[in-house]
Amino acid sequence: MTIDGPGPWWSGRRSRIRAQWPTRLPGIRFCARGTLTYRAHASLQAGGTATARAAARLALDELGRGITERHFPEHLTTAQERLTLAAAGWHTPKDTPGLWLKARINLMLSEQNADRAQRYQDALREVTLQLAQEHERRERFRQAVFDTPDVTRIWWLDRHLEDLDSLDWDVFKQKILPLVGAADDIQSKAERIAQTLLYVWEKLGDNPGQHARFTTTVRTVLDQMGWNDAPAWPAPGEPPAADSPMSVSDGGEPRPVTEAGTAR
Repeated sequence: MTIDGPGPWWSGRRSRIRAQWPTRLPGIRFCARGTLTYRAHASLQAGGTATARAAARLALDELGRGITERHFPEHLTTAQERLTLAAAGWHTPKDTPGLWLKARINLMLSEQNADRAQRYQDALREVTLQLAQEHERRERFRQAVFDTPDVTRIWWLDRHLEDLDSLDWDVFKQKILPLVGAADDIQSKAERIAQTLLYVWEKLGDNPGQHARFTTTVRTVLDQMGWNDAPAWPAPGEPPAADSPMSVSDGGEPRPVTEAGTAR
């Protein structure tokens, strides 16, 4: 566009405008009513009055559509103000030299389009409310059930109180507990350690030699770590007292020893 206006020698025309321009919602349109004033240079007038009028109306239609299609129906006032700023002063379309135009256009929504826009807003509001409620429900559920591992265990147990045979703690540990974000809590660690020790115990079986070699290895490691006060590994078939240290000779069975370390 340019800030200069048409020359006083140019012929001027006016045309009534009635059009429908799209909104941002498909199928809903603004009604445009107003007056288009245009002036054409003699070179453009050579094609006849109809040619100049058609060029002016097409230029205004392109301008109006470019503005209204960016606005929702409820933004009618904003679209109106922007259209007024763009069309109220003399301007020349970029692709039509020799043509000047200005227009005073009022935008409105017909009753039918207003009803369509309201139904859309009602549907949008309902969906937004449902999503907000679902988000709130999930957030409260997360806070109530997945706050700590112990709370989650109680919830899992409560879900199976009527059918304890279906209570599967393996599924809980693999699928549910990681959701707490604290799968490495003390109880879980203790269970994993217990499972490891149970695996070792089952592997040793009732073979005294296997137990002796394993016990010797464990005692050697504990001595090197400086943990001499650790409980001894139990002998097969006859677990010792928890505070009774054990002594093992290479390849033989574990033998209880006195506090001084001499064999009885």
